[in-house]
Amino acid sequence: MLLDVPTVAAAREDAQRINQESHFASTPGDYHIATWMRDQLAADGFDAKLEPFTHDVPFSKKLGLEILTGGKKNIALPLDEVPIPQDPDGTRRDSGPPYNAFSGSGIVVANVIDAGHGTEADYAALAKRGLDVRTRILLVRYGAEFRGLLARRAQAKGARGVLFFSDPADRDGSLRGPAYPDGPYRPLGSLQRGSLGEPQLTIPTLPITALTARRILAEMHDGISRRPVRMTVEMRMRHNATLWNTVGVLQGKDPTHMVVIGAHRDAWVYGVTDNGAGVTTVLEAARALGYLYRSGWRPQFSIVVVGFDGEEVGELGSAAYVRAHYGELGSGCIAYINADEDTTGQTFYASAVAALEHTVAPAAMTLHDPMEPTRTLYGRWHAQRGGAQVRGPGGGSDFEAFLYDLGIPTLEMGFGGVFGVYHSSFDDFRYAETQADPGFVNHRTMAQIVALLTYRFAAGSVPYRLAAYPPRMSAALAKLALGGRASDLAPIATALRRFTYVADNADRRGMDGNVLITATQRLDRLFYGRNGYAPIAFPDVSAALADGNRAAISAAIGRTAHELDALSDTIAKATNR
Repeated sequence: MLLDVPTVAAAREDAQRINQESHFASTPGDYHIATWMRDQLAADGFDAKLEPFTHDVPFSKKLGLEILTGGKKNIALPLDEVPIPQDPDGTRRDSGPPYNAFSGSGIVVANVIDAGHGTEADYAALAKRGLDVRTRILLVRYGAEFRGLLARRAQAKGARGVLFFSDPADRDGSLRGPAYPDGPYRPLGSLQRGSLGEPQLTIPTLPITALTARRILAEMHDGISRRPVRMTVEMRMRHNATLWNTVGVLQGKDPTHMVVIGAHRDAWVYGVTDNGAGVTTVLEAARALGYLYRSGWRPQFSIVVVGFDGEEVGELGSAAYVRAHYGELGSGCIAYINADEDTTGQTFYASAVAALEHTVAPAAMTLHDPMEPTRTLYGRWHAQRGGAQVRGPGGGSDFEAFLYDLGIPTLEMGFGGVFGVYHSSFDDFRYAETQADPGFVNHRTMAQIVALLTYRFAAGSVPYRLAAYPPRMSAALAKLALGGRASDLAPIATALRRFTYVADNADRRGMDGNVLITATQRLDRLFYGRNGYAPIAFPDVSAALADGNRAAISAAIGRTAHELDALSDTIAKATNR
């Protein structure tokens, strides 16, 4: 029953509803989607409600970009996306002006320098050519790092403004394959909105299309524009704006423990793939779980479904939810399953902390491959390049507050691929239906696997494997040793050898569930970190190595080894009770 309830038709209906109006955080459309999701959960048997919270939300007030000619008429450069006749939804009036959240405000007149991808290597190359970025506007390609890191680096280098664009030659660009509407790659007239993260920058930034970027590049001579550009960005902050998390609960026999599944519900515009796909996943999984609940089944642990608000602004809703439920989550959350833009292509992937990575393959073996029903989803996964691997977590989505603040084990899965309309107004129903997931079959499969894992996690036993950590930790130590002397890391290596034995023994003999939860949370906080989207192992040590201070490095190594030893003591006592 659990696997039969999610359907393609229901997934399409969810996507069509999400496509009806733009729903950026704190807007009327956002509230409409929040209440719609609440009502869906209530109809499926969940105790459903809205949990409002407040936060400052940035909006644009005035945007402009023009090449100054020195004459009476300057050359105005377009900032809006170019309409696509086959997809009139993509440029509806409610799509709104494109901007970067937490950009600074200002009117800047300066020549433009092509700063490549905005990395330290790019700045070093510019300096070698004698190009000084101070007081200039920089043209920066998205993709090398989180856009907020790129913007803050430009600000620190003395730039007066940044123009961001997606290069057609890069991963999702139209030089790599057919552009939407003929394929999934980014059209030249499309652009990528996005948040820069808090705090607000002091310099202005703008996202522009590749067409506008080409016009500026045509002005270049030896890496700098011959004529100055005037860039106008006036932001307005909606202070203490109200946002809404949508929360539904199926009460378990033991309500002190819970499994949480979540997806962000806000979008830059329509967001039918980012993140209507995730919303559909959790709604259809909830529909299946609610059906069982109404049929008389009761999970041992409670099941919580959350539609988070404000993720696109900076994961505001998940952070607010974790703050509001900090105690109960810290003591009783078994797992958090995240669903974020999880149907962008045909390559199955999974990301999890070590404690949960073993749970994905059995679930994938239970499901049919939606594209080839004669084999399992696991068969498809195993046949892909690289095989059925579970990668570690990084950053950039709502699992961050659960994992990095509390250490709660997290899991994320999906079907990945080229997503050329990411953060574009063309991320709409037509794109989802023709490019991201024709037939909506992957939508259904994602709902099935999330429902199945939630069902298993809520059954009453804590499903962690501690022995999965040592191999990951050993590999991470080997990489850290490449940046310094291996002997410096010897205290951690020594502690890890003992922990390896203790973890294996605990998995074989079992231990008290609450002690296991607490120990695993400590392990996750010790081992996992992130810098923007990028994962970082042993974040305390990694941060010290990046700074290069020998005393700080030694102290961080000592703290990490001590914590690993303390965890070994705790686990050993609980195992030998």
